[in-house]
Amino acid sequence: MKVFEEGKTKINAPDGKITKKLDIFYNPDKGFDRDISVLFLKATEKKKVLDLMAASGARGLRLAKEANADVWFNDINSDAIELIEENLKINNIKPLKLTNLRADELLVNTKEKFDFIDIDPFGSPITFVYQSIPRLEKDGILAVTATDTACLFGVYPWTCFKKYGSFPIKTEFSHEIALRILAKAVIEIGAKQNVSLVPIFAHSTRHYYRIYFQKIRSFVKENVLENIGFIYYCEKCKKRFAEKFKMKEKCECGNELKFAGPLYIGNLWDPELIEKMIEVDDEKNHDKFLKAILDESKINIPYFYKMYELDKTKNKKSLIEDLKNKGFKASRTHFCGDCIKTNYSK
Repeated sequence: MKVFEEGKTKINAPDGKITKKLDIFYNPDKGFDRDISVLFLKATEKKKVLDLMAASGARGLRLAKEANADVWFNDINSDAIELIEENLKINNIKPLKLTNLRADELLVNTKEKFDFIDIDPFGSPITFVYQSIPRLEKDGILAVTATDTACLFGVYPWTCFKKYGSFPIKTEFSHEIALRILAKAVIEIGAKQNVSLVPIFAHSTRHYYRIYFQKIRSFVKENVLENIGFIYYCEKCKKRFAEKFKMKEKCECGNELKFAGPLYIGNLWDPELIEKMIEVDDEKNHDKFLKAILDESKINIPYFYKMYELDKTKNKKSLIEDLKNKGFKASRTHFCGDCIKTNYSK
């Protein structure tokens, strides 16, 4: 065991290599993810939180201590509950509740509703989405994390289809495709319950994909299904584009097109929310990251290019300005440092 310091929170947890076989684990690499969760909660001012699969309690502890949330901690592992109890004492935090239940058992049996439910399993979050939606307040937030990145990225396309009902493609912008497949799968589950789950913040970071959805109980107000479509890609001329339910087989250059989908092609981000997150980030540790996302949120293009695919002679700033001067949309993106979002195509 080791006491880690993350943000303003102390976390006592096992120190060692993380594998699925571990009963409890703390992942220091996801400290960034938890930083963003704190900023998100501070910006949205959500109060009542369910940390559904809390493990060491790292996320819930930080949301309680740093975003002033009331947190219900739950984990199926009794050893994890003991560890959370210890961490609550270390940080002088009183939990809303602490339960030792299977995630589905808790969601089915409780009558409580939450402003924010966090689903962060080892693998796919889809199984837990169905039962989480009824436990959300009318404008509640559902935060989901997927760590089964290989299938979403395109390494195992049929596994992706089995889990998420979509086909990925393995290419330069596969991380964005993966994030949008995850978004589509969650949105579909919401639709079956007559709920619009609207993506308002998302990011692809290292070994996981993370999306925050806001629940809207009205398809008249927000029909997210209208933004389900496909992304097409030509390996020969590198052209890519998005369309809604309109299949094409050939590129204008004559080459056969590849496609990914169905997936979400709408905006994954709310620019006003991002501005608020930047505002509440007092230490400005994630200014560059959030401002990159703010830039891409304003042009809403569901794919990006590696810079060498567009122009090998210019740096990023000058290339973006050059594209804008020619009448195209263009911005940096959080997906990678040497990439640009643009509707330009050769």
